[in-house]
Amino acid sequence: MRKHTKALATIMAAATLAMASAVTSLANTGWLNVQNKWYYYDEAGNSVRNQWVENDKDLFWLKDNGEMAIQSWVKYDNSWYWVNAQGAMVTDSWIPITNNWYYVGQDGKMLADTWFEYNHRTYYLTESGAAAKGWVELDGKWYYFDRNNGDMKRGTTIDGYTVNEDGVYVK
Repeated sequence: MRKHTKALATIMAAATLAMASAVTSLANTGWLNVQNKWYYYDEAGNSVRNQWVENDKDLFWLKDNGEMAIQSWVKYDNSWYWVNAQGAMVTDSWIPITNNWYYVGQDGKMLADTWFEYNHRTYYLTESGAAAKGWVELDGKWYYFDRNNGDMKRGTTIDGYTVNEDGVYVK
């Protein structure tokens, strides 16, 4: 009887190990769509969270719950990035959001608190990253930026006020 018990125990142990390895091989890897939300699982079957994942040369952000971010700002390493409706990081583009324009560079980072030249036009991107509009004082000088697209005006008169070729208000 002891031989049968020992043999049965050996068979049960082998079956348990075989089942465990089968379960491991069924773990999710790669992209998984759950109720129209995308998640990514690494080779060990773990949900990837709070990091970028590259797929076909695009980068996708996975939030702290593992869900892929879509059409939103992502803060990473003290910089802001925009991901589109497909979840891919946007680079070298203007982003229109609620009557404001933002610009993300070639590395995907939002530019902020800086002057910016684009297609032979000058813009000032505020601390929030939004393109300045209307009259703005910078370093003690006044500038006028188009209220629609943020383009700095030069050598013209706006509402009776003149700006020179550098875009600076002159009295």
